[in-house]
Amino acid sequence: MIDKLCNDYGDAPDCLGVSDPAYTMRFDTIGEEPIHFCSVCGKRARIFEAAISRTFDTRPGFAEEFKQAIEQAMAERKVN
Repeated sequence: MIDKLCNDYGDAPDCLGVSDPAYTMRFDTIGEEPIHFCSVCGKRARIFEAAISRTFDTRPGFAEEFKQAIEQAMAERKVN
């Protein structure tokens, strides 16, 4: 079996490259592929996820702002 590369490999400082199963984000319930992280990037991703979750809970309208930001980033990524 070939190890998966970290989602942030090549982009994040101190990335270890090879994913750590303990930091894999799974989306089976919505039919999306998992996102693999190494232990370094996975810790950062969990902090980011917790901050976003708190913001969803405390800031009305954030869900729509966040959705628009993701869509814009995805569109820019396709152009580049």
